[in-house]
Amino acid sequence: MKNGLERRDFLRTVGTGLIGAAASSAMAAETNGDKPGVGTIADLPKRRLGRIGIDVPPLSFGTAAMGHAFYRAEPFEEVVNAAIDAGVTYMDTARLYDVAEDRLAPILAKRRKELFLVTKAWARSRDEALSALEQSLTAMQVDSVDLIHLHNVGQYTREEALGKGGLLEGVLEARKRGWCEFIGCSGHGVPARFIPIIDTGEIDLIMVAMNFVDRHTYNFEERLLPVARKHDCGIVCMKVYGGVTGSWDGYKKRRPGRLASDEHRQTAFDYALSIPDVATCVVGLKTLDELRLAIQAVRNFKPLDGKRREEVTTLGKQMAEEWADHLGPVHANA
Repeated sequence: MKNGLERRDFLRTVGTGLIGAAASSAMAAETNGDKPGVGTIADLPKRRLGRIGIDVPPLSFGTAAMGHAFYRAEPFEEVVNAAIDAGVTYMDTARLYDVAEDRLAPILAKRRKELFLVTKAWARSRDEALSALEQSLTAMQVDSVDLIHLHNVGQYTREEALGKGGLLEGVLEARKRGWCEFIGCSGHGVPARFIPIIDTGEIDLIMVAMNFVDRHTYNFEERLLPVARKHDCGIVCMKVYGGVTGSWDGYKKRRPGRLASDEHRQTAFDYALSIPDVATCVVGLKTLDELRLAIQAVRNFKPLDGKRREEVTTLGKQMAEEWADHLGPVHANA
């Protein structure tokens, strides 16, 4: 992977240079112009990203929300650059996120070395995966990314994921070609289908849906995380806000996440960041204000314990009855 070691070295030592730069940028944003500053996460303690061997801030950036909403280049770049200035180093995207990868291209042209860049293969065969990944690299105008996910693996049969000519074979070939250094798997449902993929030993990181409501439906926390820990996989939390209100239509209409309101936002982050071994939360952010609120919540993080954990557990159970299996099936035969 071109410049892979240099990027990893940079990220490992990000504490001195990037923290200072990001903090300065954030402070400047507070006083420069008529737009409110978003704050900074650059001074917060970082967390180990499993066997990948780098440390990352507790908040990371997901591009699905703006990509699916077909953001124009200028506002897309404004929000993403503000996030990087604030200390974000982990950037998540995918070819299926409509315009997201295309909009990242001019940002990456200037800031690629500041980021651990992640994309996804959403395909049912080796060749389909390689074709899609080649399109991703072309769209972003990069030679490689840091990690490629086998995406939404709960929807694949074992043969589609692990069989000859299957998805994993395609991503392994992508790594062989130098298109990535690490391999992950991500998804929203059917936790049992992740297990044989992780048990191949090829998976460096998982990104799965975890929040205090879906804990009572999908329960990746108990069904999958013990397997990930056994392999020292990095653990990344997504759907911290429970997913956009209104699913795909909600993305296009730029609706907020189900738990993004003032009532639930802090609890959502406190729950996610209290899960043992979670390195970071990938959150889809569409505006500077959403970025500011997420940074504020991460800065105010307090581990869930005692009576408050009991209260959140009870609330989550009640809300889960209403949400049901909104992210897809829980079991393979569903």
